[in-house]
Amino acid sequence: MLLWLLNIFSMEKSIKIFRKNLLDFLGRISIKNLHKFYFNLLIMEKPIESLIQTLLWQKKKILSSDDLKKYIYLAFWEFVQISKIYKITFQLKNRWFLFPLRKDLFYITNPKKPITAEEIEELRYRKLLKDHCNWVCKQRYIWGLTALEIHLHWTWVTIPETVMIINKEKQAIETVVFEKQIAFKKFETKWKNLIPQLIKETIEVNMPNCKNLLIAKPELSILECLYNFDTTNKWYIEECIKKLIKKNGKTLNIFTLETIIKLWKHNTSLNRLYNLTKLVYPTLSEKIKKLIKKYWFLL
Repeated sequence: MLLWLLNIFSMEKSIKIFRKNLLDFLGRISIKNLHKFYFNLLIMEKPIESLIQTLLWQKKKILSSDDLKKYIYLAFWEFVQISKIYKITFQLKNRWFLFPLRKDLFYITNPKKPITAEEIEELRYRKLLKDHCNWVCKQRYIWGLTALEIHLHWTWVTIPETVMIINKEKQAIETVVFEKQIAFKKFETKWKNLIPQLIKETIEVNMPNCKNLLIAKPELSILECLYNFDTTNKWYIEECIKKLIKKNGKTLNIFTLETIIKLWKHNTSLNRLYNLTKLVYPTLSEKIKKLIKKYWFLL
């Protein structure tokens, strides 16, 4: 049956692309699901109903637009025009079988068991964030205020509107899901890329539905927050830092701060940290003062 399906379009110009995509797609479907799919085609008169049943059988709830096209090709047993694919996709969204996460990604839903955007975010956001980062760059970590909030609560109390990611390949703002975004930032000097050195000052944390998420250590995240903060968030950032110092002041590593300063980065941040710790943690403040005098000067 599969060979017959492939040979139908042997005279078409687009057959090479279609056959390659079809074989690649079928290679990722289990034998059990493939049997269900063909059974669906035999009992269903309307291809759209066959497509809906196939989607509902999928255990993998996240579907890319490319995979959706391949499902449509299989359901209609022909190479479907782009305009028709858009109409079918629109129909599936209107009937609540597809919940759009972003331009090229959908969540397969059952209209009989409705789900809200907030529930999808809670279930899938962290995994989608990690997958998107893996696709964009290999060496990266969560930095700044996002990392600081994780150290305070060891989770996200609320999913942030924008997650800040340090990497060596890209500087852009991209969508993860719905209106949640990633801000990719390069971190380098005129002489060299600092990412390999800064990666050493990170730790892995396990979040709900997402394991081994790389974030900046408390010391690095504090310096990054004080480096170039928005004046509208200044009070909130300073309060978060004070809370973290009160909570983990004894465990903050002065040698980690020294390692970062040796990279000739965050000198101004260290001066700001010194001023913040004067009243909160005088002992730590004195250590920071000595460190500043050793490598820089007091501002």
